[in-house]
Amino acid sequence: MKTEQFTILLNNEPGVLNKILSKMSKSSINILGLTINETGSFGELRLIVDKLQEAKNLFKKLGITANTVKVLVVETDNKPGQLSNIAAILSKEDINIDYIYTISSTGKKAYTVVKTWNMEETEELFTEHGINMVSIETLTD
Repeated sequence: MKTEQFTILLNNEPGVLNKILSKMSKSSINILGLTINETGSFGELRLIVDKLQEAKNLFKKLGITANTVKVLVVETDNKPGQLSNIAAILSKEDINIDYIYTISSTGKKAYTVVKTWNMEETEELFTEHGINMVSIETLTD
């Protein structure tokens, strides 16, 4: 069950992220997951939101190029070893993890975004190993 994630390259300078986040807030677009990586003079922003089309429209209005990428959001128990288990399953099958980041955790559950170089096989492996993949709707309940 793949989820769409936005990837946006930003100038690495004060105020750039705030401009985008404040416009999203004013448009009532809820951010469900966010990570940003510094790559010299640029930052790579990754976002998962509750209102995909509204976000696409907003980015276009702001003149922001936002690529969409399919990722998997997995639900695990919120305890040590869960991410190690995911990494071991993929490693055993020689699947490289492009990136992974956690987006939420509650008392008993944790939610993690996974992007690999072979998403189809990753999805099959997760299903085979009983790793629960969730939709955006699960995160907004």
